[in-house]
Amino acid sequence: MEIFYEKIPFPINSSLRARNIKIQHFTIPLHQHEELEIVYVLKSFGKKYIGDSIKPFKKGDLVLIGSRLPHTWKNDEIFYNNKNYTTQVIVIQFPTNIIDYFSNYHPELFHISKMLNSSTRGISFGNKVADKNHSLLISLCNSSGFDKIMKFTQLLHNLSVSEDFEFLASLTFKNLENNSFKRITQTLDFISHNFKKQIYLDDLASNFNMSKSAFCNYFKRKTGNTVISYINELRISFACKLLIESDKNIIEIAYDSGFNNISNFNRAFRVIIGKTPREYRTLWSKSN
Repeated sequence: MEIFYEKIPFPINSSLRARNIKIQHFTIPLHQHEELEIVYVLKSFGKKYIGDSIKPFKKGDLVLIGSRLPHTWKNDEIFYNNKNYTTQVIVIQFPTNIIDYFSNYHPELFHISKMLNSSTRGISFGNKVADKNHSLLISLCNSSGFDKIMKFTQLLHNLSVSEDFEFLASLTFKNLENNSFKRITQTLDFISHNFKKQIYLDDLASNFNMSKSAFCNYFKRKTGNTVISYINELRISFACKLLIESDKNIIEIAYDSGFNNISNFNRAFRVIIGKTPREYRTLWSKSN
């Protein structure tokens, strides 16, 4: 089965992403990402696929997913045929460097970094642990700044001292560490550091010893996005930051974000954001 690679975008001025998501049913295919993830099911049931483990899930299911561990959730068939059945889930995503941060700078939190290191197999917590942290998980999604970090650290502490848990993937399961995975992550890292400049498909394709068309097909298969769309989303995200935080005019922002003309910038901005750059800036300024 093809494993989809996801690059997690973090909000501006935030080191983690916490969302309370309401959807009809789970849709994302088997995927993996560098970032760690906590998934808490508020409403739904079906099966979860984590590494080589396949187990049922239901309301109250609480799981910690380690870096690069393939995973997905699939609802039972009734969710696809009956609109009265819906899904609500809390998803918290955070970068791997938090492990070194805790272990190197805060020895008091070594128990947290130990748990996070062990999460490469996936960790499922018992019902009592989930119930104890229910309110904390919900409030974390509505928090920001210092309060958000404090609640997140408290959550990690609560999970790490719990004895009611089980590992999901087997000891023999090995995370995907092949050359293909390393090359696609290196390519995405290169794009994220160079999107303000001109990026040529020929250069990206040459890193894989592929033709442009073969590389574009490969990129779409691995990320679920075209190369151009992926780059444009990064550029528009950066443009939004400049529109909010700077007094630069829109033409300056377009070029600073990597676009070579204002028409392409305006077109891409409307497609991705649904508004013009001027409308976006005006809307933001009125709400603050």
